[in-house]
Parts: sequence; structure tokens; C-alpha cells
Amino acid sequence: MTDDQAILLSDIFPTGYFGADMAEIKSGDTVCVFGCGPVGLFTIVSAKLLGAGRIFAVDTLPDRLSKARELGAETIDFNVEHPVEKTKELTDGIGVLRAIDAVGVDAYRPEGGPAYAESRAMKSQFKEEQKETQPQGSGATWGGQWVPGDAPSQVLSWAVQALAKAGTLSIIGVYPETMTRFPIGIAMMKNLTVQMGNCPHRKYIPRLIDAVLKGKTDPLKVLTEIEPMIDALSAYKAFDKRKSGWVKVELKPGK
Repeated sequence: MTDDQAILLSDIFPTGYFGADMAEIKSGDTVCVFGCGPVGLFTIVSAKLLGAGRIFAVDTLPDRLSKARELGAETIDFNVEHPVEKTKELTDGIGVLRAIDAVGVDAYRPEGGPAYAESRAMKSQFKEEQKETQPQGSGATWGGQWVPGDAPSQVLSWAVQALAKAGTLSIIGVYPETMTRFPIGIAMMKNLTVQMGNCPHRKYIPRLIDAVLKGKTDPLKVLTEIEPMIDALSAYKAFDKRKSGWVKVELKPGK
């Protein structure tokens, strides 16, 4: 195994696999992954490893959607199509059996398309959620540099609505303890199973090492940029601005 492959197995690949595993994916299942950032992309890879039949991936950034298609997913741009309506259409009105939230409170409202009006009506609620989830005081996350997206509960709502009866929702997107919004009524009436948490990496690393060594998967398919360690600040800025092509970045020390 190369160093580049190994570094991706230390945290990010196990997290994606954890999300797929909690979704209880079985051979032939329909799966929807919300969020095509690095973790979401590895969730797609993991869903395929677990035998998913069809995988839908929801995002809006062109480079991330393109990478998701490369990995075998059918993509949905939430600024062009309504994620819930589209998944229902693609599954003959049934919905998906498994949904994975790989976004958390970083979710953003649609800026156009059929989902825009619905999201706009939720604007005041989303603002309240932002206040609830924004870290306050001296203990604020990362010195106060991080702020939640403008629609913290958007993906939770879409995922629950997109699921079929008796489906499974897996949540690996981060929600702080102050987050209190969840569509529990819809989830209950659909008999959904909901599982979530932080990844127990040591549980998954051995099986992923085995999968890579046996050639079942290659984590380098998700790596898009390799930059020298001395350019760390500029690399972080480019990633933070979601610069096109900067999906997963490795900072490599010089000799």
C-alpha cells in the first residue's frame, strides 16, 4: 500500500464506510448519499463495496457531482431538481431504502430550481437553527472561524422524506448538542430506523486495508490535489472556498 492510499484510510475512508455500514446496505439496495464532499464520496465508494444496486448522490457543486458520477453514482443537483421528488421519480414513487446524511449543519439552502420556494419558506426557521448551532463564547469551535450553513436541518428533512417505508437513515454529518430539529413525526410514521454517531475508526481500518490490498477499491480515486506542506495556508483557503477541483487535498512534506 502506498503512503497516499494509507493516509486516506486513517480517517476519511473509515468515516464514509461507517455511514454506509450504519445504513444497513444490502445487495441490490437503493441508496441516496446527501453531500459529495470527501466523506460523501467515500460513502459512495463504501456503498458499492457493500453491494448497493443504485446510488443517488445529492449536491450542487459541478466538480463534486462529476466525481460522484465517476465513482458510479447517479447525481442530483439540488439547485436544478428537487432531491426528494427526483429520488421518488427514479424509484417509481417508492423512495430509497437507505439514506446517508454526510452534510450535517453545514447544509445550504437551494438558490434555484423546484426546491427553492419550499426552502425559502423555511428561512426564518433556518435562521433560528443557525443561532442554536453556532458556537458561542471562548470555547467557540476553531476560534469562532466556523459558522454553520444557512439551512442546518435541510438535509435531515430531505433524507427522511426521500426514504421508503421501513428504510434506514444513517447520519455521519456533524450536529452539535444544541441542534434540536428533527422531523420525528414523518420518521415515526414511516417506521424508519435511524442510526448516527462518530466513526469508531479502529473497527473499520483493518477491513479497508484488506479491501485495498485485494484490489477491491482504490482510495486514490477520491484524491484530487497534492500540495506541498509549505503551501498549507493557501491550500486551506482554496479548499474552504470550494475552489473547483479541490475536493480532497493532501499536503505532502518536503524531503
